[in-house]
Parts: sequence; C-alpha cells; structure tokens
Amino acid sequence: MLGFDFLASTPQILKDPGVITGPIAWVLGKIVNFFFYFVYNDITVVNSLGLSIIFLTIFARCLMIPIAYKQQKSMFVMQKLQPELKKIQAKYKDRLSDPEVQKKMNLETQRLYTKHNYSPLSGCLPLLIQMPIFFGLYYIMQHPFQYINIINDIYTQFSTQVLEFASAAGADSTIMSLITSFGIDAGLEAGTNVNVDVFSRLLNVLDPAQVKQLVDEVNSADLNALFAEKEAIETFLGISLTETVGFSLNRKLIIPILSAVTTWLSSWMMTRKNPTTDPQMKSQQRIMNIVMPLMMAWITTGLPGGVGLYWIVSNIFQICQQAIIGEHFKRKREREENENGGDKK
Repeated sequence: MLGFDFLASTPQILKDPGVITGPIAWVLGKIVNFFFYFVYNDITVVNSLGLSIIFLTIFARCLMIPIAYKQQKSMFVMQKLQPELKKIQAKYKDRLSDPEVQKKMNLETQRLYTKHNYSPLSGCLPLLIQMPIFFGLYYIMQHPFQYINIINDIYTQFSTQVLEFASAAGADSTIMSLITSFGIDAGLEAGTNVNVDVFSRLLNVLDPAQVKQLVDEVNSADLNALFAEKEAIETFLGISLTETVGFSLNRKLIIPILSAVTTWLSSWMMTRKNPTTDPQMKSQQRIMNIVMPLMMAWITTGLPGGVGLYWIVSNIFQICQQAIIGEHFKRKREREENENGGDKK
C-alpha cells in the first residue's frame, strides 16, 4: 500500500467514533449517503452536501411530527388546566413556608396532571431525540468521506495522486515538506505510515488554502478538477460545512447567528402560543428564551458548519410546524368554548 513512515498515529485524526456515537453515525451516514447520491446525480453537484443535510433534517423532523403533535397537545391541555392550577395555588399560597403544605400542593397538582394525562416533561422529548442526531451528524461532518461514497471516491483519488507525486519527488521535496508540516500541525508525530486512508483523514482537517498549496505543488489538471469538485460539494452558499465555524470575522459566523435567532424565534413562538399564569414558570420561560439562543450560538461556533446548518433548518421546520399545529389547537379550543357556551344557554 502506498505510504510513508514519518507520521505517528494520534487520537485527533485516526480515532473512530465510540460505541455510542458509532452506531448512530453509521445509521445517519446511510441516510445522508442516500440523499447525497440523489442530490449529486439528479439535482446539482454544487452545494450537494448542504442540500443533503437539509433533506436529512426535513426527513428527521417529519418522523418526529407525531411527537411534536403530542407535545403541543400537552401544552393545550396545560392551558385548559390554568384555572384549576390557580385555585390550587390560591388554596395554599399563605402556607407555602411549611414543607408539608408544599408537599400537599405538589401532590394535588400532580393528581390534576394525572387526571388529564398531562406530563410536564413532554416538552423535552423532541430535544432529547434530536441530541443523538446532533452528535452523530457532528462525527459525519468531521469525516464525510467515511460515510458518503462519492466524497470517499474524491478523497481517495486526491490522496492517491498526492502520495504518488510525493513518492516520486522524494523525501527532500517541497510536497513532502508540506505533507509533513500539515501532519505536525494536525497533532501527528514521527512514526506512522501515511497511506491513502490516513492522508484522507489529514486532507479532511486541512483548510482550503492548505489543500490549494498541495494542488499547486502537484500542478495536475486532474488534481485541480478534484479540488474544485471537493470545494463545490463541501461548501454551502460559500460556507464550508466540514470546517469548524470558529470565532473569526468571516461569513461562517452567519451559522451561530442564525442558530441563535431561529432558536429564540422557536422558543418565543412556543411561549406566545402557550402562555402561563404561573409567575415562576413565566420567569423560567424568560430565562430559557435568553439562555438557549446564546448557548446554541456558542455551541455551534465549536462545531462543523454542517451541524449548525442542521440546527438552523430544524428550527425553521419547527417554527412552521408550531404555527400549523398551534392553529389547529386554537381552532379546537374555540370550538370547545363555543360548545360549552351553547350548553350553558
């Protein structure tokens, strides 16, 4: 096998996903690969990875529609329970300093929830389901060539051509110096065999300027074409989806900004359509509406752009979903109020 024994193995580039992330990434990888094949062959090469992530997001969110419906149904029930909750709170409000009284109030509240099949934790379920997707996609975006066959072919051809050129040029050549320098920068040390697989992993962590140095040094029409195709696939609207977003002032910052904005908008819509009269719950909602967007903005700066794109599209889908399902329950509530008014007459 083609390779050079001057780099050593390190967890940064050569490690594989763990026993939990691995199976999740494998399943998601199959789905992404399916969508990518469709986009690449039937729609467009340009932005194909980004479009594949969008299709994956819509697919995953569609599977979660029954859960989302149940979540908003639960919130609809919570609105109906507000008058009864107020009565319970008023009943005990002057004696809440007594722990026993607090227990009685909590017990009575829980009985009310049980009677109406309401679960306070139902709102957490969609987020909990999304977390495995989030982590699995994180690994896929770090190593797209391991999960998407077409990208793997491009990386393999690119790596083979560069290593063949370096082998022919010799140990003292500029191309060998570049490979060694990039490997050390990536955390590798002397000793490991750099074959096509290892070089593909190294290629995956290089920024476009570094890859371009290799391309210019080889100066091959085929390698230039592979580089152009790699860039066309892995960027979406000019943003690299496999690179970590970071804090630099460039167009990649639109990812954390949109992550924060769409997270806030989704949370705001949820609280607006499901208001509460409980002061403590209102305060918690206000805090979450501030903390969650800021937290997602910070998290997405440390992730590949593709994961941030998933989160943004997922939020946009959820906003539309909330509007549609919320309107359904609004009409249902109005019908019930009209029916109850008619019964009283």
